[in-house]
Amino acid sequence: MSTVLDPDSADLTLLQDRQVAVLGYDAVAEAHALNLRDSGVDVWVGIDPDSRRAVSAEIEGLTVRSPEEAVAHCDIVLVPAADDHSPGPATFDLEHLQRLLDEHTEPGDLVIVTSGAQVLPGALSVPEGVDLALLRAVGDGQRIREEFLDGRGCPALVAVARDGSGAAWATLTAYAAAMGSLRSGAIVTTVEHQATALDLAEEWVHVPLRKAVEAAFDELVRRGVEDEVAYLAVVHDLKTRVDQINGAGFASQYGPAGHPIGGSEGEPLTRRAAARAAHPLEHVGRRVRAMMSWIR
Repeated sequence: MSTVLDPDSADLTLLQDRQVAVLGYDAVAEAHALNLRDSGVDVWVGIDPDSRRAVSAEIEGLTVRSPEEAVAHCDIVLVPAADDHSPGPATFDLEHLQRLLDEHTEPGDLVIVTSGAQVLPGALSVPEGVDLALLRAVGDGQRIREEFLDGRGCPALVAVARDGSGAAWATLTAYAAAMGSLRSGAIVTTVEHQATALDLAEEWVHVPLRKAVEAAFDELVRRGVEDEVAYLAVVHDLKTRVDQINGAGFASQYGPAGHPIGGSEGEPLTRRAAARAAHPLEHVGRRVRAMMSWIR
């Protein structure tokens, strides 16, 4: 079982004399910036001051500076990924981000990314003496903000990849607390594990699922089934089932054992026997879902 950090794991006073630069201002960056600000953290948004997103940040009362100035001024830098295949915010390419970190961070600073893939070999790197960590909230930007405002928080995955200062973990947990994530819990992992999980899920689940859906649709249409009927069967009904699995596990589809297995004579399994037969996914799923207030 993983280590899960709670509010008692953090000391928010560690952020009192620190400044956080949030690069970009997409939905996730905005949620980080606003949650941190509401927790009393000094936040600077690093973005083109003439951009429309900069105006949105200024309306919220946030300090807006050029990315170079924000990174140079602050000692904690958030580099949110636009998606799991991007080095950072949508308006930043890898070369720009690397130059920002190389030229404007100092030993003892902490760089936080939101996807382990951002800092795998050949991707973004931090200069010698600069700490590196991961904080990936379980939820999109809107969810992160709404949960915080409701007095809860989105759980998160956290990891430290480099801790030259000896203070990276303490600073990261304080940051996670200010974000609201420790209210629900932060699961300790590694950058490599999080990146591997994303890659394998993409290869073994997401891509094959898309291909299976497309193939089933094509086959139904080939058999003369109306397009709309085929769509509803392979897409709409799939979403309904996935929502049920996400909210209550596979057992919500096939009974408490997670699959339609009976006893030796085809009799229904007892509750205890069903629990023993359940795939580990069911047990882990119950623990993880308990951290998400919106699906409890």
